[in-house]
Amino acid sequence: MTDQDRAKLDGMYECILCACCMTSCPSYWSTGPVAEASLMLVAAGMQRQAYRWIADSRDQFTEERLAWVNDTMKLYRCHGIMNCTNCCPKGLDPAKAIVHLKEQVAETYKDGWKSMMTEQIVKNKGRESGMMYM
Repeated sequence: MTDQDRAKLDGMYECILCACCMTSCPSYWSTGPVAEASLMLVAAGMQRQAYRWIADSRDQFTEERLAWVNDTMKLYRCHGIMNCTNCCPKGLDPAKAIVHLKEQVAETYKDGWKSMMTEQIVKNKGRESGMMYM
């Protein structure tokens, strides 16, 4: 692992799992009575943790992890309000990790990305608490 690769992981291991990021997130609030596992997918801390593994050059499952977060009900529930970053007691920046995740997903899936997003939105239209925007 190079020093540059290691620098990408700064701020990824320090999370104390307090869930302040989750409870301060309007996307989390708006989820409604959806299964708890689905609620956890929205949480900034969970997205930050996903980025921690994706950013690690030693990880061998980057493609699978990117495919997992590439969903309108997961990664794209974040609208950049940044409450998560403002309230983190450790001073971490979950919003920055989410932005990096979105950039990496867009780069990885640039061919066909817009059509996939449209399909996801249509699929989620009838889903309880499915949002119509990205």
